[in-house]
Amino acid sequence: MLNYIWLVMVVLSVAVALATGTLETVSAGMLERAKFAVIDLMLPMAGMITLWMGIMRLVEASGLIRIMARLLSPVMSFLFPDVPKGHPALGSIAMNMGANMLGAGNAATPMGLRAMEQLNRLNPNPGVASNAMVMLLALNTSAITLIPTSTIALLQARGAANPTDVIAPSILASFCGTVMAVLICRTLQHFPIFRVVPLPVDQQPEVVAVEEEAAVEEKRLHGWRRGLLWLSVIGFLAVMIGYVANPVAVVEWQKQAYQIVLGKAPDGVGWFLTIPGQWYMRLIKFVSVTAIPAAMGYFVLYAALAGVKVFEQMVDGAKDGMGVVFRVIPYVVAMLVAVSMFTQSGALRVLQALAVKVLSLPVISSLGFPVEVLPLVIVRPLSGGASTGVLGSIAAEHGADSLITKIAATMNGSTETTLYVAAVYFGAVGVRRMRHGVPTGLLADGCAMIFSVIFCRWILS
Repeated sequence: MLNYIWLVMVVLSVAVALATGTLETVSAGMLERAKFAVIDLMLPMAGMITLWMGIMRLVEASGLIRIMARLLSPVMSFLFPDVPKGHPALGSIAMNMGANMLGAGNAATPMGLRAMEQLNRLNPNPGVASNAMVMLLALNTSAITLIPTSTIALLQARGAANPTDVIAPSILASFCGTVMAVLICRTLQHFPIFRVVPLPVDQQPEVVAVEEEAAVEEKRLHGWRRGLLWLSVIGFLAVMIGYVANPVAVVEWQKQAYQIVLGKAPDGVGWFLTIPGQWYMRLIKFVSVTAIPAAMGYFVLYAALAGVKVFEQMVDGAKDGMGVVFRVIPYVVAMLVAVSMFTQSGALRVLQALAVKVLSLPVISSLGFPVEVLPLVIVRPLSGGASTGVLGSIAAEHGADSLITKIAATMNGSTETTLYVAAVYFGAVGVRRMRHGVPTGLLADGCAMIFSVIFCRWILS
């Protein structure tokens, strides 16, 4: 389906550009977005993917990934019945889902790509998405969001009095969107149009030479090793509870430590400048700031205590990360160039005008869906940057504290750039037939947006 969407975007963009005389603008935009895709997007992301692919190798080599897969076996067996119980892919999926829930952004992508690679090894039809691979995509495009950090930051920057108002409706809307994604995915996979049809041999993707995962014996930590691991976890939780309960004392302690270690006052360090008033905002701040470094520290410490040569394994995993980046770049360039053509030519405005007319029909307008958020509805599956810009313009026009802005913010925080995610995840493993992957993601986004309107009107009105 992505082939047809891409084709329509390109052809319609050229036709509208011819009609409006914007060919020169479209041409410049194409070249700029192609450069942006490689230089500004994928190269910086290459560092993130390389780092987390290395960390994932440590998690696998230490046996921790299998422990996580076993602990989450009931849920994973329901979502991925075709994946063997205890398979490392289930642990990678769990880490990917956890990172998405915490709003880790690009840090969740390497974990998802690693899970997609592991699922691809179980796929008997190279180049054709398996049911498990489509389900993974669906869970990423509709991930439950506990902390929509980027959306909250945008509202705060726009001067919203209570930017955290969108947390509750975002959680509810994304949860409902995820449930709908699972149901839609399970339903569409049985449709004849989405049946598994193997690619001809000459069209099957070239098999990427990836080191097979060796059977890792689950390493049980005993004695002082287990004590040290638990001591680190308890210490982290103690600091978190202390910051939430008595932030002034913790910040003063941090300032003193900063002065002693670095030999200067902590001027300009964001951690010390502001303390949120509400306890839950302090908790959100603590988790958002510490989640990634704390996870890395825990995984490295666990692997070291399990007897893994952490630096060597980290580097070996990072090598796989660079290979993933080079395989994904062409898909990202193709998608971002098409999105640029669609927006620069004016084709997007044509689509918005048609959608406004449809939403203005009495039968549909009576449902209470606000026409003002329509630009975000259309742009969100295409581009994260564009949707952020649209949300900013809605906040500027209607006010950061208006119900319209909060509905748009909830939509932005509870959905994902489905077409971009599909291109990256499936492109990383050479999938050409995505089957029901894109329809599932788009339908799940639509459900989450509808639930965003419902819950915002219910909670925030």
